Amino acid sequence: MIQLALRVYHVPEVIQVLLDDYFSGFRMRFSTINYTKSWINLEVGIAMGYTISPILFVMAMEVILKAEEGSPGPSNLGGGCSMPPLKAFMDDTTIICSKEDETRRMLTRLDDLMSWCRMEFKPKKSRSLSIRRGKVDEATTFTVAEQQIPTVSQDPVKSLGRWYDSSTKDTRRGAETLELASESLLAINKCGLQGDLDQPQPNGGQKQKAKKKRDMIIDEIRNKKDSTRVQKAIQQPQQGHWTNWDTAIQRSLTWNDIWHMAPLRISVLIRSAYDLLPSNANLVRWGKKDDPTCSLCQGRQTTEHVLSSCKVALSQGRYTWRHNRVLQELASVISRAKGEIHPSSTSSTLGGVKKWHGGSITINTHRKGLLDGCDDWVVSADLPEWERHPDVIRKTALRPDIVIYSASTQQIIMVELTVPYDSRMKEAHAFKEEKYLDLTKELKKDGYEAKVIPVEIGAR
Repeated sequence: MIQLALRVYHVPEVIQVLLDDYFSGFRMRFSTINYTKSWINLEVGIAMGYTISPILFVMAMEVILKAEEGSPGPSNLGGGCSMPPLKAFMDDTTIICSKEDETRRMLTRLDDLMSWCRMEFKPKKSRSLSIRRGKVDEATTFTVAEQQIPTVSQDPVKSLGRWYDSSTKDTRRGAETLELASESLLAINKCGLQGDLDQPQPNGGQKQKAKKKRDMIIDEIRNKKDSTRVQKAIQQPQQGHWTNWDTAIQRSLTWNDIWHMAPLRISVLIRSAYDLLPSNANLVRWGKKDDPTCSLCQGRQTTEHVLSSCKVALSQGRYTWRHNRVLQELASVISRAKGEIHPSSTSSTLGGVKKWHGGSITINTHRKGLLDGCDDWVVSADLPEWERHPDVIRKTALRPDIVIYSASTQQIIMVELTVPYDSRMKEAHAFKEEKYLDLTKELKKDGYEAKVIPVEIGAR
C-alpha cells in the first residue's frame, strides 16, 4: 500500500527504493525462560517513531479515500450548500451523505477497501447521526465490519477536545468553553511558570482584596512545599510509589479524626502509604529475615501482594469477604440516600457526616443528583441478604454489584465495585466500563435509560 501511494503521488523512484529498504526486514520474536520463538516478519503497518512515518500513513489513507470519494458526489445540505462526502484527519474519517442508501454503499465500499489493505474499522469507536427534516432519527443505524455503529445519542463521543451528542444546538458550547478556559488558566498558574494569569474578578472592598492576596500567598507557599515534597518522593522507588496513584482521591484527615483514631490504626495507615509494613520482602530488606516468599502461594510477599495479588488468598475467599463488606456499606448508604430524595424538586441537597471507623466524610452538595425525578427507586445488591436484581438484569450472564431501578421512568443504574491496589485503579475502572458496555447498549435498545458507574476503593 505504501508503494502504491508513493507511485500515485509521483515520488521519485530512487526515494521509493530507499523507503522500501528502510521499512523492509522488520522482524520480531518472543523469548521466555523456557523457550525462544523463531523470527516473525512484520508485514502489516508502518513503524512508528520515524519522521517519515506520519507522512506515509497520510498518503496511504488519501489513496484509499480518493478511491471512494467521487462515487456519490457532493452532499446536498439544502439552500444551495454542498459538501464533499468524505473528510479525514489522519485515521479519523467522516462520511456526509444526503441519502441513507448512499451512506450504506459508501460504508460497504470503504469496508472492502480497508479489507483489501489488510486494515479494519473499529465500530465501537465510531459514531453515527441521522437527521430527517431537522430532527434526529434514532431508528436509522449503520453497520461496518459486520458490527453496528453506535449513535451519538446512545454513546456521546469526544473528538478534538469537543463532545458530540444528539443535540443539534450549540447553546452549551459557550459555557463549556468558559469552564475549560478557567480550568486551563488555573492549571497554568500551578505549573510553576513565571507570571500570573488570574481570572477577572469584580471590584471589591479593601478587605476583600487583602484577603484574596493573603489567600494567594498561602496557596503559593503551600504549592511550592507540595511540589518539593513530591519531587523528593519521586526519587524514592519504595516510599514514593504513592506518586503513581493518579486516580486515587486524596483522603483528608482532620486533627479531630486523628485524635480519636487508635494509635495502631494511624501507624498502619502511614506505613501502608509508604510501603513500610513488615511484609516478608521488607523484612528481608531490613535484615530481619532470609526468605521473602509468601507462606500461602510461595510468591514474593510485598504489601501489594498481601492486599490484592495472592492467588491462594483469592481462592480462599479473603478478597471476596473484604469486597462484600465494602459492598454492604456502599449499598446501605445508597439505600438510605434514596429515601432523602424529593422527586418534585429540581435540585437536591444531601447533607450529613458518614463515619468510617473513626474518620468522617462530610457530604454537602447542592446540585441535581442521579436519583432525582422519581420516588420508586429499588436498590438491589449482589449479596445474600439483599433484594434480588430485576428480571431484565438476571436474565443476562452479568451480575452487577448494585442495581438501582425505577419502573416508572425505566431507569437502571448499575454500580460495580472493585477493591484494587491503589496503583491499579485506572486499569480496574477501564476494565469494568468495557465489561458492562454491551449490557448497557442492550438495555438502551430495550427502551431503558441505563448507566454503569464503576467505583474503586483502594485495598489499603
